[in-house]
Amino acid sequence: MRRIFQFTIFLALLATAATLSAFAGEVIDGVVASVNRHPILRSDWDEAVRFEAFMQQKPVNAMTDGDHIRALQRLIDRQLLSAQMGDAAYMRPTDDGLEQDVAKLRAQVPSGKDDAAWHKLLAIYGLTEASLKQHLRDEVQVMNFIEVKLRPNVRINEDEVESYYKNQLIPDLQQNGGKAVALNEVKPRIQELLTQQRIDELLDAWLHNLRQQAEIHSTVAIPGVNAPERESRAAGVN
Repeated sequence: MRRIFQFTIFLALLATAATLSAFAGEVIDGVVASVNRHPILRSDWDEAVRFEAFMQQKPVNAMTDGDHIRALQRLIDRQLLSAQMGDAAYMRPTDDGLEQDVAKLRAQVPSGKDDAAWHKLLAIYGLTEASLKQHLRDEVQVMNFIEVKLRPNVRINEDEVESYYKNQLIPDLQQNGGKAVALNEVKPRIQELLTQQRIDELLDAWLHNLRQQAEIHSTVAIPGVNAPERESRAAGVN
């Protein structure tokens, strides 16, 4: 989950023609899912896929059915996490920070340096500068929240770092013809990599519990969340 909240174009972050069906006993035009009675509209879903296609720099029509479903699941998960924040402004990035994020993104896109080409590219995906910033703001806010919530629970010991160095890094370097490096040179990077992996694991477990506690309805089957028209409720821990 956390991986999908990153905003580089290397991150694998919809335009499926799903037919609206019965939703909570009624046919509600435009609603594809709800989380604790908060609706997710078809337009939200469509824009989420266009945003993710843009971030991956591939055509919207190249997004697979799996991409579509994962995008909807991420919208649901973001609703769950946003509810945990309480304050809507909590951990929200500053305007200056957001501008820096946009600048970094533009630097990675071939046409990003030219304003006209940049806005034309956004238009291809049905985005504007304002809507792009809103997506990035939402993603960064959730990323910040996850960091604050979960990082303090992670402890990486020396044995784990040394094990990764010996059993993963060195073999990979040898296989790819790279030059061996001393453990001390890469230790901080290994510690951060292992920390991020542990945060991902904690996040997966946390989201699983949040989904089990939530009242989730969907017109689309979502693995790990629920089936169409089925309520997912169970006791769990926050």
